[in-house]
Amino acid sequence: MEPAVECASHGWSIVTSASTNSQFAGALAGFVFTGIVVLFAMRGARYTHTLAVLAPTFVVLGFDSYIFSHVTGSAGDELCARVWTDGMFASGMLGVGAAGVVTGACWLLAAHLDNPEQSPSRDTSQGSLAAGEDSIDLPMLAAIIMYGVTVAIVLLLAMTADRYLRIVTGDDDSAWLLVIWSVPTLVLLAMIVLGFTRRRRGQLAERQDGRGKVVWQRSLRFAVYGMLLYAVVTPVVAGLFASVPDGWWERPGSWSIVPTIGIELVVTSALLVALVLAAPPMPVSRPLGHERHDPPVQAGPEASDLPDSGQPAPAAADPSCEQGGAMR
Repeated sequence: MEPAVECASHGWSIVTSASTNSQFAGALAGFVFTGIVVLFAMRGARYTHTLAVLAPTFVVLGFDSYIFSHVTGSAGDELCARVWTDGMFASGMLGVGAAGVVTGACWLLAAHLDNPEQSPSRDTSQGSLAAGEDSIDLPMLAAIIMYGVTVAIVLLLAMTADRYLRIVTGDDDSAWLLVIWSVPTLVLLAMIVLGFTRRRRGQLAERQDGRGKVVWQRSLRFAVYGMLLYAVVTPVVAGLFASVPDGWWERPGSWSIVPTIGIELVVTSALLVALVLAAPPMPVSRPLGHERHDPPVQAGPEASDLPDSGQPAPAAADPSCEQGGAMR
């Protein structure tokens, strides 16, 4: 029996699918590189943050394409544990790379909604978001994409880890299977809590009080540097595992199973949650029917009643405006 068939789990072989995954990772890396080149001509904090996310994403996808190609070249390897270990590292990197692409797209959506380089036309652009009933709520779209893609990636990685553990240990009733499936359960609960919390507080309140801004700034740093470290360390660990003598892979133990599942599932899930927390703050979409849609930095709809920016406001109106802003 061919090793690719012998190493299959539930009719699916990680060796057979590695070639397609390698091409997919390479194609994503090409698109990311093109986006980085285009963003060099853009100016603004949103575009800078997008570049910060896409740069390590490109490195992750580049190494991931190579590791998947290495798995494709291992089609004749009879040691299924070694082949599946390489495939696990590659699968985790593909998940991180895909999440990085989605996060970069969300930052571009935020730059489209709130571009500091186009401040004179912000009232017009904000008001056009709710021009009719068929308008699209971009902040809601970005939230659905981020939460949905994160949960889907973790579920797919848990499925891969489940099959890896069954192949390596030969035990279909291992207690470690419950540990594996507890990770996507925790991530799903975290996404639900984050979704309801942000929906309740609103991105506008987060930007005003500054607490939400600090959270996503720290999460962005953790995600960016974490992805870069992950992109460098994972290929090194994969190379060290591949150089282990064949006798070590005949009966693999916890020395190889625990680090493999930890890097492929646990570390990857932590980076995915950090990317969700690093989501850019976006303007809150007001209900349809309002004539004015103020920029997110203003305290409320009462700000539209103030005089134009070129004329000073009367002194008697200042206390009332400050009190109205404090009440919010």
